[in-house]
Amino acid sequence: MIDSHCHLNFPSLSSDIDNILKRCKDNGINKLLTINTNPKDFQKHLNLIKDQVNIFISYGIHPQEVDDESELHFKDIENNITNSKLVAIGETGLDYYHSTDYKSKQIQIFESHIEASKTFDLPIIIHQRNSENDIIKILKKYRNDKLKVVFHCFTGSKILLNFCLENNYYISLSGIITFKNANSLRDVIINASMDHLLIETDSPYLAPMPMRGKDNEPAFIKYTAEYLANFYSMNLDDFIKVTDNNFYKLFSKVKKDN
Repeated sequence: MIDSHCHLNFPSLSSDIDNILKRCKDNGINKLLTINTNPKDFQKHLNLIKDQVNIFISYGIHPQEVDDESELHFKDIENNITNSKLVAIGETGLDYYHSTDYKSKQIQIFESHIEASKTFDLPIIIHQRNSENDIIKILKKYRNDKLKVVFHCFTGSKILLNFCLENNYYISLSGIITFKNANSLRDVIINASMDHLLIETDSPYLAPMPMRGKDNEPAFIKYTAEYLANFYSMNLDDFIKVTDNNFYKLFSKVKKDN
C-alpha cells in the first residue's frame, strides 16, 4: 500500500519519525511520497529521508507559501534531478480560500511549476482550493504538452473531474472521503476512473474516520483504502493493487519492489 502524499517534515511527524515509519511497516504501507512545500526546506527534508529506500520526495512551492518574493529556481531542481528520491514537482496550484492577496503571483508560480514539469519530465502535484476555473483555464493552455498531473486531496466538482477524465489526469483521494459530511464529494468521485486514482493521507492533516480529530499519519492510509474499496465494491487487495499500480504509472522514477 502506498501513501502518495504526506508531509514527513512537518513537526508532528518528523519529531516521531522512527515510530511513524514502524507503524507504516506494521500496517503494510511500503512506499511514501513526502511533499515539499517550500524550497528553503528541501535539503533538510531530503536529509530526513535520504536513508529510507522506500520514501520519495517532491520539489515545489505550496500556493499558501507564495508571496511577492517567491520564485521557482530551476537550477535547484536541476541540481537534484539525478537523485532517485526526487520524483515529482509540487505541490503547487492555486488556493483562494484564505486570501487572494497574491493571486497573480500564485498564477505565475503555478505556471513556473508547469514549465518545470515539462523541462524535467516529472509529474506535477496540484493543490486546488476555491480555484477550479482558473486552474482549468491555465491547464488548457498546456493540453498539447501531455502533462502528467495529479490533483491531490481531490474535492472538486463534476466539471473538474470530467476535465481530469478528458485529459488522463489523476486524482488522489484523502481521508475527507470518509467524513460524514462528504456526500457531495462521494457523488462526484463515484464516476472517477479507476485507472487514474490514487490514495493519500495528506498527513498530518485530514485524519480519516475512525481517527478523525487525531494527528494524521501515513499508517492511517489503510482506513481510506478500506473505505474506498467498499465504496467501489472491490476486494481490498484488488483496490490496493490498482492504486499502487497507478502510483507507479504516474511516478515512473519509483520502481516496483521485486
